[in-house]
Amino acid sequence: MTPRSNMLAITGAISFVLFSVVVVLGWVVPVDRFVTSTLDPLAGPLFVYVTELGSVKVLIGLSLIGMLYFLWRGNRFEAFRLPIVVITTLLVTQGLKLIYGIDRPSIDAALDATTYSFPSGHASGSLALYGLVAVLVYRRNKTVAGLMLLVTLTLAVSFSRVILNVHYFSDVIGGWLVALVIVAGSEMVRRKQI
Repeated sequence: MTPRSNMLAITGAISFVLFSVVVVLGWVVPVDRFVTSTLDPLAGPLFVYVTELGSVKVLIGLSLIGMLYFLWRGNRFEAFRLPIVVITTLLVTQGLKLIYGIDRPSIDAALDATTYSFPSGHASGSLALYGLVAVLVYRRNKTVAGLMLLVTLTLAVSFSRVILNVHYFSDVIGGWLVALVIVAGSEMVRRKQI
C-alpha cells in the first residue's frame, strides 16, 4: 500500500498542473470575482497585520526559531526539515510566478505585492510552515486544538491576500497545492529516515 504522503504529493502535483491550466484559460475568473466580492466587506486594517504572518521575513524567521527548538529537542531531521520546506516552497512559488506571469488584481508594495500573482507566496508559505508545524504538533500530542489553531492561521493569512485585493482566490488555491506537494514530499523523505 502506498503511504498517504506519496499519494498526497502525487495528487497535489497533478491537481496543480490541472488547476494551472484552468487558471491560464481564465475559467476561474467568475469564481475569483465571486469570492472577492463576498470577502470585500471584511476589508480593514486587521488584515494588514494578519497578512504579515505570511511574509517571507516572518516565515523564514519562525522556521529558524522552529529549527532551534528542534535542535534543542535533539531532533535534527525536523530541525532542518522546517526551514528547508519553507524556503523551498517560497523559491518554487517565485519560480512558478515567473513561468505563469499572471498579473495581480492590484500592486501594493506596502503589502509585499509587487511580483506576479499565481500562485500566492503567502498562501504557499503559510501552509508550508503552519501546516507542517500542525502535522508535527498533531503527531506528537494528538490534540485537535493546536491543529485547528494552525489551520485557522493558515486560512486567515491566505484569505487576507484576497481581502486586501492583492491576490485572486485561485492564487491561494495554487499556493496551497504547491505547499501540499512540498510538505508531502518532505514527509516521504521523513518516512525513509525512520
